Amino acid sequence: MSYTFDPAALHAVAQQAAGLQLPSDELITRTVELLAEQYPDHIDAGPGRWVGSKAGGVLGKVRFLYFSPREYVVIFGTPTGTQGFSGRYRHVDIHKFLLAGQIDSYDLESEDTEPLPVLLPGGHTCLQRGHARGLTIHPGSWHLEYGRGAVVTTLPFAMVDTLLVSLEFESVRRSTVEFAKLVGRRLRR
Repeated sequence: MSYTFDPAALHAVAQQAAGLQLPSDELITRTVELLAEQYPDHIDAGPGRWVGSKAGGVLGKVRFLYFSPREYVVIFGTPTGTQGFSGRYRHVDIHKFLLAGQIDSYDLESEDTEPLPVLLPGGHTCLQRGHARGLTIHPGSWHLEYGRGAVVTTLPFAMVDTLLVSLEFESVRRSTVEFAKLVGRRLRR
């Protein structure tokens, strides 16, 4: 099975962007530009629309860059910090490439009581299928996130907290509009 995106190439983009040490807005703009250069027919490099997201208690902002049934690419982060549950995805691997800030995490089921290695700018971690983590995303943290697998299976976790716990219907509406825009773009090609 072939995929559009290569985690090693995404990691290289994140390392390059993180090395620039730019303010958040410039860092995100430059990351999107680098991704669009690497994947010119796939990344939505137009002016991005941020959407509020709350999943597993993790509250932040997400910008959708690519979405298909088998892969997605987003930028996620928070200027003030957040913590919560990673989610458990039985059919998707979730890669995080840190652009700025710090993410602390721990494996929820292992016998190990120590945290996982700290994720720092330019770093990469992968939440493999079926695993779950507790995490703290420090203030000013932004990461490139790549999901690979049956992407549609992530949507309930991504939307239910926002919709049923926070009653934030506008964020769900905006997310749906962004998904539709990216899917429509793929169908037009």
